[in-house]
Amino acid sequence: EDRNDALVRVADALENAKGDIEAANAKDCELASKPEAGVAPALQSRLKFGGSKFRDTVKGVRDLTKLSDPIGDVQLHRELDKGLVLKRVTVPLGVLGIIFEARPDAAVQIASLGVKSGNGVLLKCGREAVQSCTAIVNAIKDGLGRSKASPDVVALLTSRE
Repeated sequence: EDRNDALVRVADALENAKGDIEAANAKDCELASKPEAGVAPALQSRLKFGGSKFRDTVKGVRDLTKLSDPIGDVQLHRELDKGLVLKRVTVPLGVLGIIFEARPDAAVQIASLGVKSGNGVLLKCGREAVQSCTAIVNAIKDGLGRSKASPDVVALLTSRE
């Protein structure tokens, strides 16, 4: 329940930061559109994050709260011998490190799934999306900070160093 509350607060924070996120995304898109950037048109298209794409992404965060809790699900329970029971129970992995290209919506989706599943997340976006992803992660951390979850469960890596 605490993780669902955190997701609701993340969705609210994303909506509140929509202007900042779209401004950062516009800067990323402008830089990516310059010929010297060498960004393929398909990648430029995936980089765009506003309007219905933004709305649908935030809706996806809210929809996660409707899913059952993935932690503690007993997937297997078998008595192997008298007094010897084998169980397979779902648990968080710990910290997920995810590298993705110029898809700002992926930052929201990955971070939200991490929160829902009780995992920490290290995000590494493509250089084309750094400003967008920074604004997004700042909003996510703001939302997490307003819940019982630590804002430090989501971090963004912006360089290879």
